[in-house]
Amino acid sequence: MNDSPNIAARLSRMATLYPENRAVVQCRRDRSGRMTYRHLTIAELDRDSDRLARGLVAMGVTPGTKLVLMVPPGLEFFALAFAAFKAGAIVVLIDPGMGRSRIFDCLEEIQPDGFIGVPLVHVVRSLFRRKFPLSRFHVTVGRRWFWGGKTYRQLLNESNERIELPTVAGTDSAAIIFTSGSTGPPKGVLYEHGMFNAQVEQLQSFFNIQPGEVD
Repeated sequence: MNDSPNIAARLSRMATLYPENRAVVQCRRDRSGRMTYRHLTIAELDRDSDRLARGLVAMGVTPGTKLVLMVPPGLEFFALAFAAFKAGAIVVLIDPGMGRSRIFDCLEEIQPDGFIGVPLVHVVRSLFRRKFPLSRFHVTVGRRWFWGGKTYRQLLNESNERIELPTVAGTDSAAIIFTSGSTGPPKGVLYEHGMFNAQVEQLQSFFNIQPGEVD
């Protein structure tokens, strides 16, 4: 994947060059109020997203599959986002702050093929499943209750190395990101892999971002 225009190929290239550099650091308070930290190195993030991507492909995800990603920012969010890119899926991101009715409007507009989310997301999805007749690929980050699909841990642990990940072109769709709707109806903006790559290069050049920096 290193030479692929897939935006996730940048992660694989960095994993080759700087495997032990930290990729994502998550800080949060434990039950006693103390701040705790978790992190993934670039190599670990690349490895985990590879395994998750193969799990998605094994479920039947193919290039162009629209997957709604509703997971709080953290290690799992980034691993799943890169996994979806590697599987060729279109990641759908919706700001939960826009309100329930607007979220449903956005979801009905795109008619997703699946949901990757925390248990509460799947509870709501199950209650309103008639609104999403095409949704069949479901991944739960956390405990899975009465609905089907896989859990995050199952995708990680059941990875099949023999499954090949698909190739994508720079003009293939990578994500649909909805605006917050603060100035009008939320609008879904389609991003291609090539557009994401161009953004990365522009940001890296403008801010002179160097390997090992923490932002």
